Amino acid sequence: MKMTMIALALIPAAALADSRSTTIHAPVESVQPLVEIVTERIPYESCRTERVRVVERRPSMGTTMPTLVGGLVGGTVGRVIGHNSSNRGLITGVGAAVGAAVGHNSATRDYRNHDREYYDTEEVCSVKYELRERERSNGYRVSYRFGDNIYTTHTRTEPGETIPVRVRLEPML
Repeated sequence: MKMTMIALALIPAAALADSRSTTIHAPVESVQPLVEIVTERIPYESCRTERVRVVERRPSMGTTMPTLVGGLVGGTVGRVIGHNSSNRGLITGVGAAVGAAVGHNSATRDYRNHDREYYDTEEVCSVKYELRERERSNGYRVSYRFGDNIYTTHTRTEPGETIPVRVRLEPML
């Protein structure tokens, strides 16, 4: 019962608060668009042609096999040359060493000679940015007349010839 009485007592106060304010349409004196300058980064692709050096490496058989074959051939030649000599073992060994060195050098020289080197042109592209400025609306500054005074406010949209204004009435006692 007490809750009902309190609720009933609050209703006239709420109604009285609503009756103290009203909405009027005040004449608009001036409207100024609020504009800001915005800088945007616009990406674009920029391409150019460049001259580049190309080296094609051709696979080699390595240096192991030519070194072994050179050693065998050099050892055989050394054995044939020193067959009547008392230093036949030494001559065979020197022949094998010289043959291995010749085989190794031949393989490494041959490997370098098989590289193919030339110049070609290729397109190189990158992303660059162009800066563009544009105007962006940021609402309106509206001046309106109420009584003998001019007031200013900001709105999101252009108001037209009048602007709604809430006026609160209070007795001055």
